[in-house]
Amino acid sequence: MSIQGPKTAALFDRAFASLVNGVSSGWRYWGRDETIVLTRGKGGHVWDADGKRYIDFHMGFGPIILGHGDEHVTQAVAKAVANGTTFAFTQEQEVTAAETVKRAVPWVEKLRFTNTGTEATMHAVRLARGFTGRDTVVKFEGTYHGAHDYVMYSTPGQDVATLGSPYRPVPVAMSSGMPNVIGGLVRTLSFNDFTAVERLFADEGKRIAALMVEPMLGNAMGIEPEPGFLERLRSLCDEHGAVLIFDEVKTGFRIAVGGAAETYGVTPDISTFAKAMGNGLPVAAVAGRGEVLQGWARGGIVQAGTYSGNSVSAAAAQATIERLLTGEPMAQVERVGNALMEGAAKILAARGVSSSVHGRPAMFGFFFGEEPPSDYRGSTQHDSELYEKLVMGMIRRGVLPSPDAHEPWFLAAAHSDEDVATTLQIFEEALDEALN
Repeated sequence: MSIQGPKTAALFDRAFASLVNGVSSGWRYWGRDETIVLTRGKGGHVWDADGKRYIDFHMGFGPIILGHGDEHVTQAVAKAVANGTTFAFTQEQEVTAAETVKRAVPWVEKLRFTNTGTEATMHAVRLARGFTGRDTVVKFEGTYHGAHDYVMYSTPGQDVATLGSPYRPVPVAMSSGMPNVIGGLVRTLSFNDFTAVERLFADEGKRIAALMVEPMLGNAMGIEPEPGFLERLRSLCDEHGAVLIFDEVKTGFRIAVGGAAETYGVTPDISTFAKAMGNGLPVAAVAGRGEVLQGWARGGIVQAGTYSGNSVSAAAAQATIERLLTGEPMAQVERVGNALMEGAAKILAARGVSSSVHGRPAMFGFFFGEEPPSDYRGSTQHDSELYEKLVMGMIRRGVLPSPDAHEPWFLAAAHSDEDVATTLQIFEEALDEALN
């Protein structure tokens, strides 16, 4: 049964006639009758063309941290638009936004704005290579660092059978069109595998330009680092002269205002921020500390972008972070997120479903299986069929997480106690349906 009503289906027919598969990003296409098509959003809810309301836990894959159409951000953006949008010169709004980022993330010394998470991670990798004079980049299986060839290897959705031995993993390209030669510059490892990381650095430490890691796996159910893991990454990079990059495109300004460094107590050389940074507006940043940033200051390592630091995106970032710094939005996210995690876990336990919940209240995932996973390979052992049945049943009833279990649920400060109560009721109904 299609999840599209008649008006929504007609709108998607129009989309299909003009856009490839009716979408502007491949992950949005779920099939001709199952693709979500929306007309508006407000707070914690979105609506389709038929007026059907969804409680939104997809949140645009994570950017919406305050809520759709947040008044504080909307007013700041409207004011910025009235004063001009793109100058391709340093402008006042950009300066103020950068100062606001530094207040929120105190370890950051300097930054440069860009527009998307993909741009930010691409520039971070180039900066690390240019600074170190090395070529090899290390990443972890099941992490997605953007749609550029530098790091698009062994990403979520890869068949574990293709990844090689955990002792010596094989980097697997995510897409056709990626030159084979680039794969030779990438090393992949299992998250939380201390021994494998140490072995790789012992073998190739002086060739490694950067180690890039999602401090919490934002594309693998929200799996968190085991105690001491991030600390060991920090010490190995220091020992071997490699740049430690935290990809905080998802975790930044979401799991805490200060991101992973605040949450886990480990500071990288560079962090990449995007998504929740602007509550849905296209803004990102490469932020760092120490001499690595001198790679840009002294010239010769290219970072550029016509729209980088534009007044609209900068205004959105400033307004969003200002609201987060009050403490109120994150307190609300913590409260409703904890209630949702705990309530769902109780329902699953009462139905005898072996499961575990991973992540933080702002961003968490469910694993349906016996052994809680600590890495991507373990996460693939979940009951994906049951999970998809559950989520599609929820979507039909008006609650919208992603049906891919590797994609976390995202909470916003606009979600209410009523939203949680309704979601848990629908979660229970859909689970009973999926189990029968």
